Amino acid sequence: MSKKLITLVFEKSETDIGSKVKNRMAQHLSEVLSDEYNYPFSTKSFTNLYNKFIEADTPANEDLKPELTKCLCKYLGYKNYAEFVTAHPSELEEPKIIVEPIITKDSEPEIQEPVKSTSFGFFNQGRNKIVSLISVVVISTLTYFGFVREKQNCMVWQEDHYVQSACAGAKYEEPYQELLVLNFRKINDLEEVRARYEQHQELWYLKTGGEVEFFTYYNVHPVYHKGLHKVTDYMYKTHVLDKVEQQE
Repeated sequence: MSKKLITLVFEKSETDIGSKVKNRMAQHLSEVLSDEYNYPFSTKSFTNLYNKFIEADTPANEDLKPELTKCLCKYLGYKNYAEFVTAHPSELEEPKIIVEPIITKDSEPEIQEPVKSTSFGFFNQGRNKIVSLISVVVISTLTYFGFVREKQNCMVWQEDHYVQSACAGAKYEEPYQELLVLNFRKINDLEEVRARYEQHQELWYLKTGGEVEFFTYYNVHPVYHKGLHKVTDYMYKTHVLDKVEQQE
């Protein structure tokens, strides 16, 4: 049963962020599961759990999906649900124990947001790739016949920024977008990240393979082609402020 688990999870969230506001606690938990455990579970979904298991006149007391349960147990400092139950026997108010199945490739995380949101994200990524491919083919054809041979109608990613270029099919080449050439760049210095955050300037990030990269403007990642995320208070404290303070 999950009533005890959800209660303790939100109590820890309250301690972590120093706020009892339901939506803020839910947002914090959503960020932790996504950033630390690579398990997408929306703020709205956590808010629904709070309403159902804590605020309801007759709070729910039922099983959650095994993968979500496992992530929440890890957030509380336990290896798995069995270890959590050992520490909190009252969690089992009925003689019923969750047996976690092996998660296969076909398994999907619990996401209670409208399906069209996820579908749109997937479609948007696919659309970006298709548009880029079509652009390269069209521009290459025009170049062959001499129409745009000398024009700088593309941009190419160079280490930490885009530069305008001729469309020659180079790696990381994209159709030219003036706003990105002028505003979009990668930030390699955490002190600059901190300064931008404290000055309330635009700040975006992508976490891949345990590494976090910061950028000055919204776009898809120039190499991985994944949408960037806006830096939140939790992300800033965990991956910027704590690291800067360790270096000082």
